[in-house]
Amino acid sequence: MADRVSVSITIGGKLPADRLPELYKLADFYGLSTEWGGEPLESVTSGEPLRLHAHEVQNGNIEDIEDFCCTNDLPFRTWSGGSPGSFSPEVRVWPGHGPRAIFSADDNESVVLTLQEYNALGDLAAIGEHFRLGGFKPPALSIVPGKPETDS
Repeated sequence: MADRVSVSITIGGKLPADRLPELYKLADFYGLSTEWGGEPLESVTSGEPLRLHAHEVQNGNIEDIEDFCCTNDLPFRTWSGGSPGSFSPEVRVWPGHGPRAIFSADDNESVVLTLQEYNALGDLAAIGEHFRLGGFKPPALSIVPGKPETDS
């Protein structure tokens, strides 16, 4: 039997309106709602980050919705709780470029630093960067009529 834990994700960026049905379907699959234990996601408010929550998510994994965000250039920050004896809480961040970053976290959704991570980082500048990226706050989510503009 898989461990089930709470998760939250904050999403920002520009999302074409024609992609909303897919977002709703993914949110429903994971039981994500705008409130803990709330109703299924049926609408999104443009102009603020979208924050979704769910309890009882298998292994704290919402990879499909994270993949959706990356595919649609939507920066995000995810927190998943831990399961004692199986895995620890973590924060996953994708600021809109590069690989996803994974951080150790606590049950209050804060990034923490283990001794092993501290030793690997090596200096205060790297530790500061660790916490800066781990504390990433996605921008507002904007629903746009077509595909978002791309840089040429």
